[in-house]
Amino acid sequence: MMTKTEVIESAKNFARDFFKNDHSGHDFAHTLRVYDLACHIAEQEGADVFLVGLAALLHDVDDHKLSPDTAAEKNRSRRFLDSQGLEKTVVDSIVDMIRQVSFSQNTLPPDTLEGKCVQDADRLDAMGAIGIARTFAFGGSHGRAIYDPEGKDSASSIAHFYDKLLLLKDKMNTPTARKLAEGRDNFLRLYLDEFISEWNADR
Repeated sequence: MMTKTEVIESAKNFARDFFKNDHSGHDFAHTLRVYDLACHIAEQEGADVFLVGLAALLHDVDDHKLSPDTAAEKNRSRRFLDSQGLEKTVVDSIVDMIRQVSFSQNTLPPDTLEGKCVQDADRLDAMGAIGIARTFAFGGSHGRAIYDPEGKDSASSIAHFYDKLLLLKDKMNTPTARKLAEGRDNFLRLYLDEFISEWNADR
């Protein structure tokens, strides 16, 4: 029987191997940041840190953008969790949490406190300086324009600020995440203001 620490380390290795060739901003570094943030939020909010940690480490391995063939049933996550000897109820709980994390796939908050911690952590990593870097990394890896001043290109990286990033602060689930989101949201808005001013040669 594996200990919880051993299962977490196994999940880290599994995620590290899966994301080793990713350069879109959904890489292993992103996974680790979400893991650290989610565990911090869980500790502050009184959630189950083990469940939160596992869901955070696996939250992108079946993402519809990265793995469309396994996204619907979260098959890759489920197979890994089954291989760790976890009870079916635990596996089902973690898979449900992963299913409810995505910004684009969900309009309602997660059902559990643990799921809310993971979703908050993932959204926090899309904000602030890191979120800006990830937005341009993703856009570049998918051949997207940086900015369309006429507003016709809804897929440009700057358009993503308005479609998602600037909406995240008000979508945080937990008090801990809401506090963290304040500073990151302020930085996004300062950056966007500077970007537009420089683009227009105002500064």
